[in-house]
Amino acid sequence: MIAKAIREGRIRRLAPNIYTADLMSRPAEIISANRWSILANVLPGSVIADRSAAEDGRIVTGRLFVVSDLPRKSIRLPGLEIRVRPGEPIEAPVPDLPWPEGLRLASPARTLLDNLAKSRSRGGQVARTLSLAELEDWLARKALAWGPSRLERLRQDAVSLANTLGAEGQLDVVELLFDQVSGRLPPRPQAGPLLVALTQGRAWDERRVAMFDRAARDSARLGPDLVPEWLPPPEHPGELPFHESYFSNYIEGTEFTIDEARQIVDTQQPPAARPADGHDILGTYQCVSDPVGRSTTSDDPDELVGYLVDRHRTILGGRPDQEPGRWKTATNRVGAYDFVAPELVEGTLRKGLALVSGIPPGIGRALYMMFVLLEVHPFADGNGRVARVMMNAELSAADASRIVIPSVYREEYLSGLRRASLNDGDIDGLVRVMAYAWRWTAAMPWGDRAAVEGQLEATNALQDPVTARETGLRLELP
Repeated sequence: MIAKAIREGRIRRLAPNIYTADLMSRPAEIISANRWSILANVLPGSVIADRSAAEDGRIVTGRLFVVSDLPRKSIRLPGLEIRVRPGEPIEAPVPDLPWPEGLRLASPARTLLDNLAKSRSRGGQVARTLSLAELEDWLARKALAWGPSRLERLRQDAVSLANTLGAEGQLDVVELLFDQVSGRLPPRPQAGPLLVALTQGRAWDERRVAMFDRAARDSARLGPDLVPEWLPPPEHPGELPFHESYFSNYIEGTEFTIDEARQIVDTQQPPAARPADGHDILGTYQCVSDPVGRSTTSDDPDELVGYLVDRHRTILGGRPDQEPGRWKTATNRVGAYDFVAPELVEGTLRKGLALVSGIPPGIGRALYMMFVLLEVHPFADGNGRVARVMMNAELSAADASRIVIPSVYREEYLSGLRRASLNDGDIDGLVRVMAYAWRWTAAMPWGDRAAVEGQLEATNALQDPVTARETGLRLELP
């Protein structure tokens, strides 16, 4: 039957006793998509263990490490090598975890103890177990995700399980690891970088750092199909700083009429009825109108953090309850989407800003800067305003037009940010949105107040975004 189906081209052979009716996909893709059912067929009841358990069952450079009581050493399949060592599932005192297809995943306690065993890398392949530095970082990730109580339970589980695994001789190392992660002892020299950062209060959000890696790569090679390479700034700033401040606050909910906002800027006095809102306008205007400060930036992450904190302190100077210039102490969110946790803000921010120097000056670097700051959301309030100020500083430093997001364009702007966040740092949609706002800003006649006011009306810039959507209006180019 099988031979006939192969001859007739209805199925094909991928490996001994493994066939598929998928005639189009690459063999490695088919194996990867069906790895658990394949493993359950060739090694029923086996346990995903060692490095693979530490990676939560993910395939590491084409290898999957398992424990089985069947006499197999290695199974080679297209795109996947299953490495087998003798062993059995554990039911007590700390059971392995259930996994699809009747398989098991080593418990965190077993994963910790198993990975303390030394193993060697051969032929450029990853070793079966984690290095000590990798294991330290694995435990640091658990500490960040779980908190002290659950981490202590892991320590107790490891102690309970050591006798079952014959790992009593590793208990001193286990205690040392937990003492280092908890801060009771300093990390050893050459400890895992995440463990070191954790003990210094600079741990990072690994998912966000992966997003930043992707966004930085894409930002460094933006093509003309997405965004112009350069758009010229106005010969004189003219009305631009005022409207940049006005719109940056308006889209964040600090709403004044144009005349009210102009009165605040002209008199340098916030209205008595709304002093904090008025100071938001003044603080933002101060940042974007300073001929030197508006273009000040750096390749150095420490200096960038300093500029960020200073600008935030200026923008939110009228809201002492929001602790301007200080990192947030509570998680902030939009809907169900949580931004970076407070204890991971500084480390994540510095990881993201460290990639800035690898992006050529100009629009790519500017948009990457804004994306990092808005994904971290480092402050309790004012994150959008300070992120756009930091973005525009990059553009001014490159002698390019700044970007203003007018009221009518608010929904498109927020939608672009949401897509980038939910698509793991894929910024193409955000770049397209910002490119249109950039073209609008560069085309505006900022040197002439009357002309600016006329174009604000003609391009629908002042329209309420909800009303505009309902009536079919959109931001038009001047």
